[in-house]
Amino acid sequence: MEENTVDKILEKVDIVKVVSNYIQLNKNGRNYVGICPFHDDTKPSLTVSPSKQIFKCFVCNEGGNAITFIMKYEKCGFKEAYNKLIEIGGLSPELKLKVSSELTYNPYDANQRRQIEMNEVIQKFVGYMLTTDIEGCLQYTEKRGFDDVQRKKFGLGYLHDSEKLIMALKKNNFTDEEIIKNDFFRKSKYGIYSPYEHRLTIPIYDQYNYLIGFAGRHIEIKTVLQGKYINPSTTDLFEKNRILFNHYNAKGALRKSEALYVVEGYMDVLAMSANGYENTVAIMGTALTKEQIELLKKNKDKDIVFVLDGDKAGQKAMHMINYQCIKEGLNPMFAVVPNGMDPDDVFRSNPDEMKEILESYIYGYEFDIQYYQSLSNVSFKKKKEQIIYMMKNFINAQYDSLDLSHFINMMSSTYHIDNQTLKDAYDKIKNQNQSNVIIKENEQQLQSSRYSTTRGLRGANVK
Repeated sequence: MEENTVDKILEKVDIVKVVSNYIQLNKNGRNYVGICPFHDDTKPSLTVSPSKQIFKCFVCNEGGNAITFIMKYEKCGFKEAYNKLIEIGGLSPELKLKVSSELTYNPYDANQRRQIEMNEVIQKFVGYMLTTDIEGCLQYTEKRGFDDVQRKKFGLGYLHDSEKLIMALKKNNFTDEEIIKNDFFRKSKYGIYSPYEHRLTIPIYDQYNYLIGFAGRHIEIKTVLQGKYINPSTTDLFEKNRILFNHYNAKGALRKSEALYVVEGYMDVLAMSANGYENTVAIMGTALTKEQIELLKKNKDKDIVFVLDGDKAGQKAMHMINYQCIKEGLNPMFAVVPNGMDPDDVFRSNPDEMKEILESYIYGYEFDIQYYQSLSNVSFKKKKEQIIYMMKNFINAQYDSLDLSHFINMMSSTYHIDNQTLKDAYDKIKNQNQSNVIIKENEQQLQSSRYSTTRGLRGANVK
């Protein structure tokens, strides 16, 4: 592409609009300022100049134009960033560039890349083994409702024999030492083996589409390790806390969707995708981490909808997730499946019901009220604690006046307390919160003032 063509596109798109798509900006004179996403920023140190069409952080020195910002934020190549700029700017899709299938960003060192290369060989081997239907593995996926398109899309595989796989790896010039380092294998007194034997294998890719680990699903054959799943261990390549399963695929699908769905497990993602909801990721369990929240927050203009299992553990987890997300600056949504079921169960028993559940998701405060309502034999003392907890959460989430009216009405109906009493309690908590914020800010200013004065005295010639 010619340089002047890029310049013309940059002139058509407002850089403030582009940066605001990722972080919050506030006007400051002729420019805009915000918290810099490229370092651990506590004060607004990123400046965006609409007249110059550039951004600049005066702490970490990151800067550039709108395309540069997208490349740094999304950790992607020029073409992908350019196409994203076209989307954000609302320009004609015909202006987009064809993006090659080659990966444009690699955050891994040489040893990690070697492990990724080995994972790709493993994936080819187990993918082929699944097609042979050895031990009924292919038939199992068909029972679960996954056709050939789904199997290939998610790279499902099957491991029947560790020795044959190890031989294949050695033919590809991988040494015993390298094989042992890969989490797919273990070493015993009898030699190298894989605990994934006789299991359906599910490859796990990171947000840049690099194969960094595998999960193993028990089917109907006796295995060395009992339990439904084998999950990857924490290694220098794989860290569960920082990964969302199916993140890369979901990012592509999300461009045409209003919501990103978050489920518990691998099979839930496959079931959601098979039923048209490709915009789905999994947290691989019920525990949501701060790092995963940060990944979800990047989808600024989308609803983040949690769809965990309908059992007590899943519902309690969603209750905690609401608090976690609000604390980290994300207002989550929730879709509630029937008690004792997961999304995969509901899709198989009643697809229309599941689609209705997914399309009618609710706010976090609505879910919390329903959750507390499901708890039986609760004293008034406990109910009072619940009300105060939800009010504080509601205030921190910064919902609007329409939500406040709906929130108070729901609380009144659930707890049988009149609206005015609840509104008075809400106002009292809100005013108290604001007072605490002012006190904290004053203390910080006082400490900053003392620090500055001390520095000044040290630098002066005082006698």
